[in-house]
Amino acid sequence: MPYHYAKHRRPITDALRQTVTEDLPEIADIADPDLRHGAVEAWAYALACSDFGRITDIPPEGNPGLSVLKRGTQADHLRGVAHLALRFVEEFQQTNPEIVVDRDIVLTGALCHDVGKPYEFDPSNMKRWKADPSETGHPTLRHSVFGAHVCLAVGLPEEIAHIALGHSLEGQHIGVSTECLIVRHADHTWWQVAGGLGLLKPDSMGSAERMVRARPLSTEKPLAAE
Repeated sequence: MPYHYAKHRRPITDALRQTVTEDLPEIADIADPDLRHGAVEAWAYALACSDFGRITDIPPEGNPGLSVLKRGTQADHLRGVAHLALRFVEEFQQTNPEIVVDRDIVLTGALCHDVGKPYEFDPSNMKRWKADPSETGHPTLRHSVFGAHVCLAVGLPEEIAHIALGHSLEGQHIGVSTECLIVRHADHTWWQVAGGLGLLKPDSMGSAERMVRARPLSTEKPLAAE
């Protein structure tokens, strides 16, 4: 049986790093220079382990084949989650100034919570997993697990790796940090509201379809009679 290794398929270059900062301009808002650097390195590392050229090349889906955006990119989701997560923090700080939240961990975690998606969404990986799940699993690792690995591999703190792991299903089996809780809810809220606003393909909504009654987009409605 041949063994498979998740390793770089191409070098990590400054050009690759530049695509990360172009697709996620909010990285510049991370105050801590080590976290800011680590966010770029994490995405460059993950992309180099895949055939995706940049973040915007990754299919705009929550999981492969599920919660599929009708248009837009994976970067739209990442940026939206970052915006929502920070608004949660700002809202509670305004009304409860005594709360303690690490804004940089929230922002970095939100921008990196799906850093494992290049691996899980990679077409060659998906083809290999589908060919013989008994050999590889399907998938071998979910994006949340691979994302935690990426964060630790590039030297990001455990607090960010914890968010990459805990934002998704795996978060149901661990106690999550305050910052992870914020990002987790921002992530889930983003997808659920996107579904309700008619931004997801109807046949991709999975279990969320039971409670969501999607509103058609204005571009999908027939023109009202004058």
